[in-house]
Amino acid sequence: MRYLIICLLSLLSPYLALADETHIEQARQTLKNYGLSHCILAPFNEQSALRTDIAVSADAYSFMGNGLHSILQNEDTLQVLHDRYKATRNYVYAASEQTPSISKTLEKPFRFLWVPGGLNSEAFDSFIKTQDRHVAD
Repeated sequence: MRYLIICLLSLLSPYLALADETHIEQARQTLKNYGLSHCILAPFNEQSALRTDIAVSADAYSFMGNGLHSILQNEDTLQVLHDRYKATRNYVYAASEQTPSISKTLEKPFRFLWVPGGLNSEAFDSFIKTQDRHVAD
């Protein structure tokens, strides 16, 4: 009996590891999508159907939506100790502001230029991976 249990566990362990890695990859992707949504949302000051749609999409990727990262809080005071989503917003805002993006016609920086390259950059992937330890089970 003991031999049978050991054999079953050894056969199942690769599948459990694969399921865990798939969960982490999903968490990374939802956090990246959250960052992307907020990068696109940032320049919208006026209310519009497009701004509302992007804002709802961003919320869907957050902790209260389909996001898989937890927000670390003090259990007694409920003070937020680390918010992965806020950290991602801050990263995306800072990275997009550092991307040279002045238009001759607009005469002001625009954020969306960062999105195609920045979203798939090694730097952004590295940042997202730093949040892995906070993926909710």
